Amino acid sequence: MLQTARRLSLALRRLGRFARQDGGMAAVEFSLILPILVVLWLGGVEVTQALSVDRRLNNLAASVGDLVARSKTLIYSDVDKIFDIAPGALFPYSTSGLQMRVSAVNIDAGQNATVAWSRADGMTAYATSASVTSVVPLTLRVANTQIIMAEVYTTYTPAVGYVITGAMNLDDRLFFVPRLSDTVKLCDNGGANCTS
Repeated sequence: MLQTARRLSLALRRLGRFARQDGGMAAVEFSLILPILVVLWLGGVEVTQALSVDRRLNNLAASVGDLVARSKTLIYSDVDKIFDIAPGALFPYSTSGLQMRVSAVNIDAGQNATVAWSRADGMTAYATSASVTSVVPLTLRVANTQIIMAEVYTTYTPAVGYVITGAMNLDDRLFFVPRLSDTVKLCDNGGANCTS
């Protein structure tokens, strides 16, 4: 009987020691949570980069529109030079697939918006006198004025593509009031044939 009690006591102590062993639990818990952490990390990186590209795109549109709105008269090559700021504005991200357009929009007495002139890089410019009333918000359509509309478009493709799958189309459209005159004129490179 005493022998059986000792064996039972020894077995209970060993079982107690086994129950207190938790060295492998951390490894099991880590292996269960690691895939979730990796997905969260990749998703965070992809979303952060997409937001960064979108913010830089907004800054590019603001810079293009602001530089045009600060001018009284531009020639074609001036607008081309303004478009040349894109690589610096989007650095370190790629400018492949980037599309830019800047347009002077006249608002008539009936609050209709028509294009006075338009220049583009990587896309088609608006035709002169094309209606853009649906594009310009009503609050910006002040009768008998001109506004400058800057538009930029790009496609963001994530490096990993695990959380954000496929390409995302990013765009921005900003409006500016001419600063130094009522209108901004655009002339050909010879300085003739101006439109405003």
